[in-house]
Amino acid sequence: MKNKIMVTKSNEKIHFYLVSNGKRHYMFSQSFSKGVYQFFRSGRSESELHKYNMWRKNPRLDKTIEKLPMYMRYVLKEDNAA
Repeated sequence: MKNKIMVTKSNEKIHFYLVSNGKRHYMFSQSFSKGVYQFFRSGRSESELHKYNMWRKNPRLDKTIEKLPMYMRYVLKEDNAA
């Protein structure tokens, strides 16, 4: 099972989605940040997030990456319960 994080941008917001087993699940939205959007715009796999090593270069991106595992667990748990 390969999980991928995808984003869309609208109304000065970035919307995060988890793509898992061919299904797209909404996770959360946050205010637009150019650095965060550029990092995620072409999608990132779960393994790429684990290998992320640019800590302290962009605090906004750091916080986003730190909260993603929690949202991913919740989305996958809800999907399995349905």
